[in-house]
Amino acid sequence: MAGWQSRRDFLRRSLVWTIGTSWIGASGAPRAQSAAQLLNYQGRLTDAAGQPRNGSFTMGFTILGGTSSWSETQTVNVANGFFSVLLGSQTPFPADLFTSGTTDSFGPVRMLQVSVNGEVLSPNVRIVSSAWAIGTVAGPTGPIGPPGTTGLPGPVGPTGPTGPIGPAGGPTGGPTGPTGSTGPTGIIGPTGSPGMTGPTGYPGMTGPTGYPGMTGPTG
Repeated sequence: MAGWQSRRDFLRRSLVWTIGTSWIGASGAPRAQSAAQLLNYQGRLTDAAGQPRNGSFTMGFTILGGTSSWSETQTVNVANGFFSVLLGSQTPFPADLFTSGTTDSFGPVRMLQVSVNGEVLSPNVRIVSSAWAIGTVAGPTGPIGPPGTTGLPGPVGPTGPTGPIGPAGGPTGGPTGPTGSTGPTGIIGPTGSPGMTGPTGYPGMTGPTGYPGMTGPTG
């Protein structure tokens, strides 16, 4: 239990970020002769908070997936988190390490397992195609040239022909949709206040004096 706890604590403190792997040695003659076969591996070692680590660490490297497995241990100096090692410099690679074993749709599958101070880190890192030259190149490899420049984009191809016009729609539109339901009657608003009394009109004109009445007979 104590060992498992110390491993978990160490993994919390240590992370390895892979920067790259590349093959830097090739067989200079048939397999019967001795030749340098090295795989360069670069990485960055940080703690769980992402802070780079410094110092000397015992690192183990194992390549899995081939018919033959391979492993070696190196004492690696880490500066500001960065380190670089030459795999195969302590233990030579088996002759069939990169030529047999597990494959998938991308080719042979070889995984690099890394441990730091005895604790195995995860996940494993897949070794990419540059390493397969160890098992396939027979002649010496020349120096690596500078990276080539990116070519200019090719010309745009001609516009393809216009497709046929689709059939016209029917003479009438689509059917009329159903009438929606009547919404609820709104509430009656409050009665407004009485308006102001209008002004008094002007007095009318006096009418004409009537004619005198007839004199009655003498009693």
